Amino acid sequence: MDIRQLKHLVALVELGTVHAAAENQSISQPGLSGSIKRLEDQLGTTLFEREGRGMNVNDKGRDFYRHAKHILSQLRLAKADLNGTQSTVNIGIGEIRPKILAGLLTNQLLSEFPNLTLNFIESHYEDFYKQLERGEVDIAFVALLAGSAPTTLTAKNFFHSPWSVFCAADHPLTNRQGSSISIDELASFKWIRNASSPSHTPFLPRINGERGLENLGINFVDAHSNQLVVELIMHTKGLAYGPELFLETELGEGKVAKLDLQLPRVDATIAGVRHNNTHSAVVDRAFAIVENYFVQQNSPSRPLSGI
Repeated sequence: MDIRQLKHLVALVELGTVHAAAENQSISQPGLSGSIKRLEDQLGTTLFEREGRGMNVNDKGRDFYRHAKHILSQLRLAKADLNGTQSTVNIGIGEIRPKILAGLLTNQLLSEFPNLTLNFIESHYEDFYKQLERGEVDIAFVALLAGSAPTTLTAKNFFHSPWSVFCAADHPLTNRQGSSISIDELASFKWIRNASSPSHTPFLPRINGERGLENLGINFVDAHSNQLVVELIMHTKGLAYGPELFLETELGEGKVAKLDLQLPRVDATIAGVRHNNTHSAVVDRAFAIVENYFVQQNSPSRPLSGI
């Protein structure tokens, strides 16, 4: 068994056809088929069912694919740790994050591992859980739901960002005290939501009392990224509910405002997530860089800054 056989198997499982996998791996179709057959002979089991010229992965093949992905991921990280050869580390970054985070990781990691290539992927925790388990992402820094990480992953909380209601700086509600803003007034405006957010995301705040916004027929405007949400907040009369962290820059610059509402406390938890079986000095260092950043930001003597 060799690394090329594992790469051929992974390509065939992921791309679905011998033609596509062979093209991806720069090998002839008979060459790729022969490589898979030798791997099966060495393992003593069939990983693919042959139908004509096609090859369909079976249950044993799917199980072995997961091991192969992890082996290849560990090999890539091992090369990165040696720091004498070119290798890539895949870092997941959530949409709710300090704006400085990717730059901070780039500057510090490349100063210590100059031969490294960093690949940043933006998504949310539901996607990252799958990508971490498959070895497609090596570490992720993301807002997540407490207790949601699979047992195969390790998550460490760094920061808690409270949720608030936001609007444009010149919105008619910005100078009103929370106690003077009625639920009916809040319901009269369109609410902006990120339609690509995780399934658990609350798009409306919880209101104390018997009446809630969710019962008042709210009109939503859908965006498909937090950046679009921010633009809509700044340039419309819409309202949006979300963590303060993702709007820290715009709040500091006076481009958006936070409404003075007395709401039950809801937090977004920013955490670092990695696979339990990932062993890598580069991943350890990335984890430490972000953890240290949030330790400094959480210090009473140092307000949240650099975002």
